[in-house]
This record gives sequence, C-alpha cells and structure tokens, in this order.
Amino acid sequence: MKVIYYKSILCPKCIPTNRFIKRLKQTHPEVEVEEIEIITHMSRAKQDGVRHVPTIIAGSRRFYKTPTMEELLGALQASSGAYG
Repeated sequence: MKVIYYKSILCPKCIPTNRFIKRLKQTHPEVEVEEIEIITHMSRAKQDGVRHVPTIIAGSRRFYKTPTMEELLGALQASSGAYG
C-alpha cells in the first residue's frame, strides 16, 4: 500500500501533517510513503492534479488536511481490500 504526500517547506499547514506522516511511518512500516516537495516537483503535482498543500493521496481518496489514522487506513483498506 502506498501513500503519496504532497507538501511544501513553505506551508505552515503542512507542519501537523508532517508529524502525522512521521507517526504513520513509525506505527505502520508496511505502508509505503512517497513524500513530494511541490516546489521542486511542480510538474508531478500538476500531473496528479494537486492544487494545494498539504495533499495526501491514499488509494482513490485525497485528504487536504491531516486525516485521522483511522481515516487514512480506511482509505487504504477500501482501495486495496487487503488492509486490516
């Protein structure tokens, strides 16, 4: 399972999401997290339809603020049917 996290070093709203992603990595090492800095990867963000940060893509679901762990894991489960 994979989570894509779009962030910016200039984004104050990304600070709590950064903490959440760090906790996700520690508590669920089976979840692959790809962190993308939009300042240096604008074309990738545009390609994925990302218009603001933070954006977390988990399966077919997008989060535009820090989700709860249950919300994120639920989105992964719904997309893969294998988590739980």
